[in-house]
Amino acid sequence: MINGKRYSWEDITARMPHGVLLDIDSIEYSDEKAAEPVYGKGSSPRGYGSGKYSAKGKLGLLKEEFDRLVDYAKSLGVGLYRLPPFPITVSYANDDQPTRTDVLKGCIISSTSSSTSQGDTSVKVEVEIQILNGIWRDGLQPN
Repeated sequence: MINGKRYSWEDITARMPHGVLLDIDSIEYSDEKAAEPVYGKGSSPRGYGSGKYSAKGKLGLLKEEFDRLVDYAKSLGVGLYRLPPFPITVSYANDDQPTRTDVLKGCIISSTSSSTSQGDTSVKVEVEIQILNGIWRDGLQPN
């Protein structure tokens, strides 16, 4: 870390199959694995049971970037919701630290929404994704 500099938005690079996302203003992703306590004799858990793993995400794209995604789908001859599962890579690069990369594997688009109103200086499209094959954080698999 140089002079206390931490990761910031300018240190992030996100990539989808159609290329590096230049007109992106937000990215959010999360995962979870259900776990429940298992009880036996007494009032305290004797252990736990594991449930399903799930992951999802959300991208805030400017209209121009969303149009590039639409053009990519058109080049494959499919609609947005019929794109084959694709990876999204998110790299964090800070001055003197090694680059860390998260890979969202097997993404499919589950919803899109856009809105604009008087006075807006840009048009944003929100794209929600389901992440079928997990979030690999700097090479560490989720399960």
